[in-house]
Amino acid sequence: MTLKEHIDDIRDNLKKGLYANEAAVSNGIVRRLLDALDWPIYNPQIIIPEYSVEGRRVDYALCHPPSKPIAFIEVKQVGNIEGAERQLFEYAFHEGIPIAILTDGQEWRFFYPIAQGDYRERKVYELNLNESNSEESDKCLNRYLNYESMCTGEAIEAIKKDYEKVVQQRQVEAHLPEVWDELVQEKNEDLLLIVMDAAKNKIGYEPTEEQVLDFLKSLKRKIESHVKEIPSPTILPVQPTQRRTRRTQKAPQTCLVVTMSDGKVIDHHSATRTWIETILSLGPDQVIRVDPEERLISTTPKFRKNFQHGQYYIAKDYGTVEKKRLLDRIASRLGIQLRVEIVKKS
Repeated sequence: MTLKEHIDDIRDNLKKGLYANEAAVSNGIVRRLLDALDWPIYNPQIIIPEYSVEGRRVDYALCHPPSKPIAFIEVKQVGNIEGAERQLFEYAFHEGIPIAILTDGQEWRFFYPIAQGDYRERKVYELNLNESNSEESDKCLNRYLNYESMCTGEAIEAIKKDYEKVVQQRQVEAHLPEVWDELVQEKNEDLLLIVMDAAKNKIGYEPTEEQVLDFLKSLKRKIESHVKEIPSPTILPVQPTQRRTRRTQKAPQTCLVVTMSDGKVIDHHSATRTWIETILSLGPDQVIRVDPEERLISTTPKFRKNFQHGQYYIAKDYGTVEKKRLLDRIASRLGIQLRVEIVKKS
């Protein structure tokens, strides 16, 4: 039988409730899967049951080389897995074991014990045979528990890399509120523009910048409330970056004020917003006529950042000074009067 076939058969037996106790799980699931993963299950120097650790015992010590444990497996009765991690970690920590596995036959939890943090932070992967398909289960068990991979060190390297990915994900999640707060506090032009345009397309009316900012700040509070429920990682702390220091030293942000030839004043808190409304007021068809290279406006989404208006795509990936220069050039080519001013944001 292949490993997948063993997994499918075990899954069927689990659903039938055929593993009545811990011994049934140990012999009928754990040893069976170890055999399918090419472990020499009858070699007592490779697989040591009831391995002694400071007068206590772990259910299985998997060894390489012989008699030298490389992984521990702690077995529980089906449905009785919760709360057993601490005991397993005491065993693994004392012996310096790089892979620790806790299972009740149905759930399999894989840990990297020699990392930092408490046992919850060192959990790398959780597999449920009843909820995962046989391909996923096969891939997971082979990645962390295949005998040859254990002997070559590939399994240890795999769980180490996967642990590092988990750490990165925790760090990202823990610091997302800070990133969001910086975007809102800086009144990020692209962020405001996206929300304002989406709202206008959805309801037909454009919200004010103040309404959008108030809404975004309320989202920040919700994010902070959610993150408080996540255990704070105790590993790889993020230090204040040079980028944050530079941000406090930036020059004051600026925006554009445009006075059209008919006296209409376009004045948004966002320079990008003013730029787009000015282009639309001038007429996209007129602007594209004096922009044959299609650097500013096109009928295809060719720009890295663009604003779509009907069939036209308007480039917006320019700084405030460059936007002023371009508007002055457009006005000159069209032969119209246009006053473009750069002012500090209030």
